[in-house]
Amino acid sequence: MPVRTDLLSVTLASAMTLLFGCADKPGSVPEVPAEEITTSVPELSAVHEFMQPLWHDAFPARDFERIRELVPEFEPALTALDGVELPGILQDKEEAWNQGKVVLANAFEGLKAAADAGNEEEMLGYAEAFHMSYEGLVRIIRPPLPELEAVHQHLYGLYHYYGPGYDLEKIREAATEMAALIPDLQAAELPSRLSDHQDHFEMAVTTLGETIGALMATLDDPSKEAVTAAIEAVHAAYAEIDGIFTNGSHG
Repeated sequence: MPVRTDLLSVTLASAMTLLFGCADKPGSVPEVPAEEITTSVPELSAVHEFMQPLWHDAFPARDFERIRELVPEFEPALTALDGVELPGILQDKEEAWNQGKVVLANAFEGLKAAADAGNEEEMLGYAEAFHMSYEGLVRIIRPPLPELEAVHQHLYGLYHYYGPGYDLEKIREAATEMAALIPDLQAAELPSRLSDHQDHFEMAVTTLGETIGALMATLDDPSKEAVTAAIEAVHAAYAEIDGIFTNGSHG
């Protein structure tokens, strides 16, 4: 009987592990897939192939025949764009992206109707609106600052993969990489439209650096609760900086 009891205990322990995992022990989490941390959307770039001759050639030349020729050429690219699923690192942009696609589609339908009707002034007006809405989509996914995006790529893996999986080795690697990028981020200057927020930006970057340092300190004698809290603090500090770019009046 003792043997059977021991066997039962081992079996139950194994079943518990299968059901719940070793939540309090570091795991081995896979690397973040490269396609999840890219900010490029090839389908949007494909639209530019036709936008370039429309906006830079036909529009300024008031070449209405060329505009009419270009309109149907956009349709396959726009259909492909409509079905795009943003990479994981851009998921927080999804709401703005979807709204932007609606604006783009509406402007294109207006351009198409004006071209079919031969209404030249409306063709020009909708061509301008179409180009502006395209540029709006580009701005949504374009990294606001290369130095910040470099940090974000490591933070994405930390926050969505390594932290939840409690992989201490990868958490330490991500924190170390981010810490090394802070001096470049501190030296960065905001675009002129956001120059009034430079002081806020610099203070927020300092806070981000401090939270990364605090995360690294928790790893000297880690507990899951402390490490998780430290990762949340890093994420919140990054969000403070990102907010400067997303609304221009943050803080």
